[in-house]
Amino acid sequence: MAYFYLMLLVLVEALKPGLPFVLEDAAQNSLKWPKEYHLRGEEVNILTGIMEPFEVWYSTSSNRSRVDYNGGTVKQYYVVEDPEGSQLKKYVINPITTEEVTNELVCEEQIEDEKLFDILPTPTNYTFKEQETYNGKLVEVWKYFEEKGVDEEKLEETLYVYRDDGGISIPVYLEIKNHNLWTGVVDKHTVTRYYDYSEPDNDALDHNLEESCNNTATVLTDLQKNFHELPSDVEGSFSSYVIRHQKKYLGDEHEIRKQIFKKNLRRVIEHNQQNLGYKLTLNKFSDRTDDELAYLRGALPSLEHVGTVPFPHTEEEVELLAQELPEYYDMRIEGYITSVKNQADCGSCWSFSTVAAVEGALARSNGGRDLDLSEQSLVDCAWGFSSFGCSGGVINDVYKYVLKHGIPTEMEYGLYLAREGWCGLENMTSVYKIKGFAAVPPLSVNAMKVALYKYGPVTVTINANDAVVHYESGIFYDPSCNKQRLNHAVTVVGYGKRDGVDYWIVKNSWGEDWGEDGYILFSATDNNCHILEDAFYPVV
Repeated sequence: MAYFYLMLLVLVEALKPGLPFVLEDAAQNSLKWPKEYHLRGEEVNILTGIMEPFEVWYSTSSNRSRVDYNGGTVKQYYVVEDPEGSQLKKYVINPITTEEVTNELVCEEQIEDEKLFDILPTPTNYTFKEQETYNGKLVEVWKYFEEKGVDEEKLEETLYVYRDDGGISIPVYLEIKNHNLWTGVVDKHTVTRYYDYSEPDNDALDHNLEESCNNTATVLTDLQKNFHELPSDVEGSFSSYVIRHQKKYLGDEHEIRKQIFKKNLRRVIEHNQQNLGYKLTLNKFSDRTDDELAYLRGALPSLEHVGTVPFPHTEEEVELLAQELPEYYDMRIEGYITSVKNQADCGSCWSFSTVAAVEGALARSNGGRDLDLSEQSLVDCAWGFSSFGCSGGVINDVYKYVLKHGIPTEMEYGLYLAREGWCGLENMTSVYKIKGFAAVPPLSVNAMKVALYKYGPVTVTINANDAVVHYESGIFYDPSCNKQRLNHAVTVVGYGKRDGVDYWIVKNSWGEDWGEDGYILFSATDNNCHILEDAFYPVV
């Protein structure tokens, strides 16, 4: 992947404008976005390697907007139908592939409390700097800069626009960088190019012309709550949080996010004052409701805890083998585990946990050579095996898919999209299959240790409650999560002991900026968060 990231950086440099020159006429006093527009473009995330083409239609006169991703693979229509504009309907269209159908389009209707989708940034944030040439066109350069000494963060945004005959600003380029001045690391870097500006076609904004939307399911989301006034001593913390995590809110949403943040801030402070053995922190999820974060938890419990091959040891053998196991075992040290990935805004944890386990099992069998397999292939193609793209999946059935169809490398299949895509498995030259998968005997700490040491990694389904979402460090133990259902798939890659407490080393898929560099240490006590109930490992 390093070569790909290098090429992305070369592309970004090539897209930048040439040396500035001075013109007599100054730019207009402020940015003025069009109220009706059609744009194409692509966003490049330099840090994750995700390049996402998009096409957007936006119309204030018809109260409609639409965005297509990756050449129309996923389409999202936004429609405000009531005169007050208080309720917005969102129609999401994406392909599914099962054993019976290939790339069939489905449409889901959602009712949400938010604004029309508008891809253009908030114009009041920017200050005019100069004029330059960009691809042979005269453009205005606008900058946004903010530095917070408390958090040692520096945000830089550079926007290039040109003016049409009516003085409307048309975007062509936007670069966003966020620097952590304390570590010297750029923790966000995206480049967006816009092109093909035109007036929107009304037919393009009409979801009724999509055949797949004739029969839709409705999903209700409730963001509006009865909130109280935010005390002034929390205001500064929220302002720092907004800058640190690059948050941008529209209208009344700002106040709503403050209150959600306030609740989580209180929860984090109260927890950390108790010194319970693990710490919580405010992170990129701390301004979101549990319902909004449902995409993080996209795993469904297995209907039966049975593998295609039996667990190879009896209970008596497990106890004997456990006596010979080392006290600490970490497959990361062995070189079997690939880097932590980020499922982003897609409920595909089931795909990431499965891929991580298969990657580790293959690395164990081939002398430690890591393979970067494609989570996207499972999101696109495994619909016939109790998986639903970004809406969740069942681990043991996903293993059945891998047993039958295999997983290609990400290099051949294509980058992870964080959206459903067209299934392209038939175009792959090679895929990596498994011989089967085994179920770890439930509720047995020693059986899990044996499975990890001899055969792992192990995919598990847990309950990821709010404390897990805000985990920072330490050995996580929360009895309350055992009262809630299984909802998130992760990968156990080792075990250890600290201060007499056994723990599991668990790889998550929420990015390296969550937890302990993307990992969480789960207590092995009392089947913490159901971690010993739904465990499987692949056999290669």
